[in-house]
Amino acid sequence: MDLQRDLWILVFATHPDQAITLFQDQTVTLADPALRELFLAYDDVHNLDANDARIDDLAHRITEATRKRYGRNAPPALDAASEIPALIQSTVNTASPAWQRLDTLIRAQLDT
Repeated sequence: MDLQRDLWILVFATHPDQAITLFQDQTVTLADPALRELFLAYDDVHNLDANDARIDDLAHRITEATRKRYGRNAPPALDAASEIPALIQSTVNTASPAWQRLDTLIRAQLDT
C-alpha cells in the first residue's frame, strides 16, 4: 500500500493532467471482481521465488485480461517522452524479483 501510494503521489505531482485518467482506469479495474483478483494476485507473488511457475500463469492471465479489456490498444499511459513510467516500473521491479520477472513476461507476451 505504501509503495502504491508513493507512486500515485509521484504521478500526480509530475503529470497531473494524465494522472486522473490513469487513476480512473485503476478505479474501474478494481471495481471489476475478476480484474481485482488479478491485482491482488500480482501483490501475492511479491515474495515468491522469481522462477515459481505461478508467475508464468499469472503473467498469462494478466496478458489475457489486458487484451480483453483494451484489445490491441495499449492501456492508458503517461506521456511517452516522460521518464516517470520507467522510474515507476523500476521501483516496482526493484521491490521484488518475482515482480520483475512478471513484468518481463507480461511485456513479452503483450508484444506478440
